[in-house]
Amino acid sequence: MKTKFSSIVKVKKQQLDNAEIHLSKAKQRQQEHQKLYELSYQQLRTLSAIPHSGSSNELKHNLAMANVGKEALQRAREKVELSEKEITHYQFLYQKANIEYEKMKALEGQEIKEKQKELQKAEQKFIDELAITRFFRGNKDDD
Repeated sequence: MKTKFSSIVKVKKQQLDNAEIHLSKAKQRQQEHQKLYELSYQQLRTLSAIPHSGSSNELKHNLAMANVGKEALQRAREKVELSEKEITHYQFLYQKANIEYEKMKALEGQEIKEKQKELQKAEQKFIDELAITRFFRGNKDDD
């Protein structure tokens, strides 16, 4: 049964679906950033090992690589933190869209119930009129 809320419910459902898609993509990005962070951490651990022998150039090279590794780890950590904030944002949007969708569905359900009651009243009125008409016809036949 189509109501004045049907089109609104359809739009709210689309918004809810879009919010869900954005949330799942954000979670996927967060997992990728977490994996990159862990990989950067493992690489930094291997680069941070100080060699026990070698020239000063090799030592400087190893220290420079360790610094690069630390910077990469810091960037990866920032991406993880940013993706966590992004997930929180999309969760909020999803919850908001879900609440709006449920409100509209409830209003639509209410309107459908009201229309059904009106139809039942009209049907009952028609049945009553039909019964009255038959009753009076039956009384005329008896006379």
